[in-house]
Amino acid sequence: MKTRLAAFILFLVIGIVFFIGVIINTGVGEIWMTLRHFSLLNFLFFIGLSTLNFGLYTLRWDIILTHIHFDQTKKIPFGRLFLHRMSAFALSYLTPTAQTGGEPLRVMMLQHEGVSLKTAVSSVIVDKALEFAALIVFISTGIALALMDGSLPPRTEVFFSVLIVIFAVLVFWFYYSSVKDIGFFSSILRATRLNKYKKISKLEEKLLDVEKQMSNFYKHHLRIFLFLILISLFISAFLLLEHYLVARFMGVKLTLFQTFLVSTIPYVAYMMPIPGGLGLLEGATAGMFAILGVNINAFVLVFIIRMRDLVFVMIGLLHASKQGVKMLKEAFTSNSAV
Repeated sequence: MKTRLAAFILFLVIGIVFFIGVIINTGVGEIWMTLRHFSLLNFLFFIGLSTLNFGLYTLRWDIILTHIHFDQTKKIPFGRLFLHRMSAFALSYLTPTAQTGGEPLRVMMLQHEGVSLKTAVSSVIVDKALEFAALIVFISTGIALALMDGSLPPRTEVFFSVLIVIFAVLVFWFYYSSVKDIGFFSSILRATRLNKYKKISKLEEKLLDVEKQMSNFYKHHLRIFLFLILISLFISAFLLLEHYLVARFMGVKLTLFQTFLVSTIPYVAYMMPIPGGLGLLEGATAGMFAILGVNINAFVLVFIIRMRDLVFVMIGLLHASKQGVKMLKEAFTSNSAV
């Protein structure tokens, strides 16, 4: 516990240092002047669109739950599922694992709704796998376009080329091993021979049950799965729309190519163990705009997107705290009755 806390503080400090560095490099005065000219109405419109997009995240999870949870007697209301998803987003955003930190919370909240642990874990993994796959497709496409166009610095071309291959292999193996009943996670444990250890061996047994349920979902709900892929690609495509809109609200009209590169490549920063990619995302976005020769305050653009994220984080944390109190009260009442 102490080690995790120390690591979290360390990476947070690193992120803050990067963040301050970008602010100093951009100039506080220029940042303030640009923010003053950004309309509140535009920001509210941006939040509204983002909320609709977040609704698609929830819809995808809801569809997965409906088709994977055969023994479900009571459907979870969409609004509550929306808030569960937002709570997970909030926790992920505030932890070094920016893309996966909130998933255990989603599992806990589903269990509180009466969903079995196996089903809860399966639904979250299937949902997250679709999200990762769509995001990887978009990031890889952005990198490929930049490589063909020569937009990336020569020294980074090999690194990004290898990154595309790694992404492709991981996505392929996840779905291939799932459909063929090989098991993505258990196959990694077997390949690394970690399952020789007693604790890991017990974990593998639980993983096999989850992987079997995931495999059944992919095999027996092919049409639903293809529909979910379309939803996932649409959700990821929203990255392009939000960057284009914020830039347009700032008085800069980006081309489709510029929008694609700025909306994809910098998001590799989220793979770094720094909460919310703090500082790294700002720096990477500024660097991409500089390479493309676009005259825009990149810090302000990312800052506006982060302000939207913070609105969602506050809503998510509020819901998570309410759920936590509710769980504790029910546990206390149950113990008192006994």
